[in-house]
Amino acid sequence: MDHAPPAPTALHTALGAAGAQFMPWGDTGVQIAEHFDAFEAEYAALRQRVGVLHLPQRGVLKLAGPDVKDYLHRLCTQDINKQEGGSSVRAFQLNERGHVTADLLVHFGDEGTWLEGDAVDLPDLARLILARQFTEELTLREAVGDHDVFWLIGPAAVQLLTAAGRDPADRDAAARVGAMPGTHHVLSVAGAPQVTAYRHDLGQLLGLRVVVAARHAADFYPRLLAAAGHEPTDPNTLSPEDAAAFAQRRRASLRGRPVGWSAFNTLRIEEGVPLYHVDFGPTSLPAEVPGAHGIDQAVSFTKGCYLGQEVVARMKSLGHPKKLLVAFRVDPTAEPGANDCPEDALPLAGAQVFDAKDTTKVIGAVTSSAASPLAGQTAIGFAVVRWGRHRPGTELRLPSGGRLIHAHVVPLDAPVTTDA
Repeated sequence: MDHAPPAPTALHTALGAAGAQFMPWGDTGVQIAEHFDAFEAEYAALRQRVGVLHLPQRGVLKLAGPDVKDYLHRLCTQDINKQEGGSSVRAFQLNERGHVTADLLVHFGDEGTWLEGDAVDLPDLARLILARQFTEELTLREAVGDHDVFWLIGPAAVQLLTAAGRDPADRDAAARVGAMPGTHHVLSVAGAPQVTAYRHDLGQLLGLRVVVAARHAADFYPRLLAAAGHEPTDPNTLSPEDAAAFAQRRRASLRGRPVGWSAFNTLRIEEGVPLYHVDFGPTSLPAEVPGAHGIDQAVSFTKGCYLGQEVVARMKSLGHPKKLLVAFRVDPTAEPGANDCPEDALPLAGAQVFDAKDTTKVIGAVTSSAASPLAGQTAIGFAVVRWGRHRPGTELRLPSGGRLIHAHVVPLDAPVTTDA
């Protein structure tokens, strides 16, 4: 289904003023910033300083009432009853067949509970919550467009949020966000009287999520960039004196910048972090997404019944899935020039994965790929492959540049830093 581009919002205009070049987010009608500046500058900010990423594809549902906690405990995969006010936890929502229908962050607060997830999934989740409600006392307010979500990623993320705090109490709260994973905090920042912030790392890289009311987002965003030391200025257009002053201001700042999907996507693949609706989705079972950024983080195996729980328990105790998400790395020793990784030589999402011993046999498909700066521009990525072809060291063949190239499976949580 084709979607017309959405009407520009004030935040969209603010992103454009910062230099955003937009791309469509699937067929949802959402426009996401692909990049602002050179890829190398954005990637370096994420790795070495701090990058500010807008997540327009995310949304929020709010629930209130005395039975919310117990009801969610019986609905999703996480042990919700153990959570206290101020805590945040990841959970999957499953259907009766055990498939993942939503990948959620569940936040508990004094003013109710809110579910953060991909906005495209939240209407169906709201219908599920209401359809299965019987005598529980709870109310639900669909608020998909009421909030914007930003992700501050990089070593200076806490410093940036602290710098944006309005007063000493807010700056103290910002410091607590970085020091207290699994909790969320409410504070005032430049451009917004109230935001909710929580620690959400990207693999091994420090990250803070900030959720702000949509009506304040267009004011908050440029002020956050200013606190990061970013000025939407081309120094090549300045006089020598102004260029020198610009460089001095930049050196004295946090040297943060806005970042887009391109640099973020490369980084999260390097960090071994798969994404819902990209690397797994509504046809996936939790067991097909192994590791610290999948089933181990989002599913409790000590709680009682919940929707889809029988499938999860049976898979854990009696068997294994037919397919599994893995990380791969192209073998530069077998592929001359592989670590040059020209664009037409990168295995693309959707490309078939072939058995190394019988290249007529399809054993899976690529879900994500990138040329990794950490690996000397060698191609890395994620793929779903048949069980038995998932073990680190397994050789694969991937279509690239009109030929089949050599690759091998590497540990999912360390596709760059750990070889098989």
